[in-house]
Amino acid sequence: MSRKIKRKTPSNHQIVVERATAHFSSGPLPPPAILEQYNQVVPGAAERILAMAESQSNHRRKIESMVIESDIKNSRLGLVFGLIIGLAGIVATVTIAIFGHPVLSGVIGFSTLSSLVGVFVYGSRERRQEREGAKRVLETKK
Repeated sequence: MSRKIKRKTPSNHQIVVERATAHFSSGPLPPPAILEQYNQVVPGAAERILAMAESQSNHRRKIESMVIESDIKNSRLGLVFGLIIGLAGIVATVTIAIFGHPVLSGVIGFSTLSSLVGVFVYGSRERRQEREGAKRVLETKK
């Protein structure tokens, strides 16, 4: 908002003083005074703005729930496939050992076990980093 004030001095010189103000806000909603000004320009605008913010908030929560449900399903699916791979590796290791190839059996058993351990360690590290990142975000909001 800008406002000019003109005054004449005793020596007939004109002085112009200009004042500019600015307002900044953060968040999904403007401050109540601004909402009231919207209502003066367009009756019912504040109610529409509040409804829009509520709708957006509901949409965001719905999307977050869908992402969490998807992550849970993916985690379960990963566990099932990990179990299948582990059991297949054990069966292959034992079968090959029975048929007289102990070195090949050891290689298959070791590679199966090490890959499953690697996936577990990698997944645990990723989840820990996500938790730490979320914790930092929450601490900065306080």
